[in-house]
Amino acid sequence: MKDHVHERIGFREIDENGNALPAVSPHVPEQPDPERKHGAINPFIIAVWVLDAALIIFGIWALNETVAAMAAPTQFSNSPQLGYMLMSYTPYVLLGSLLLTAALLFWHAVQWQKKRAEG
Repeated sequence: MKDHVHERIGFREIDENGNALPAVSPHVPEQPDPERKHGAINPFIIAVWVLDAALIIFGIWALNETVAAMAAPTQFSNSPQLGYMLMSYTPYVLLGSLLLTAALLFWHAVQWQKKRAEG
C-alpha cells in the first residue's frame, strides 16, 4: 500500500556546521546540481570601476589645470590655495587610480582563472 505521506520520508544529513543537507529519498534519484551562472555581475566591482574612472578623469583634469596655471595665468591664479592643493594632491590621485586599476585587473584575472578551473 502506497501512502503519499510515507513516500516523502527520507533521510536528512547535517554537515559539520549543523546545517541540513537536502533530503535523500530512496525512491527518487539525486538531482544533479544546477549549473552555476558565470554571467553574474558584481555591483560592488562596477561601483569601484566607476570610482576608478572618476579618479582618473579628476587626476588628468587637475594635472592639466596645474600645468596650465604654471604656463599662463588662469582662473586658479587668483586662488593660490586651490592651485597649491591641486599641485599637491594630483600625483597621489593619479597613483591611487593606477593602483586601483591594477587591483581590479588582478581581481578579474583571479575570477577568470577560477572560472577556467571549474569548467
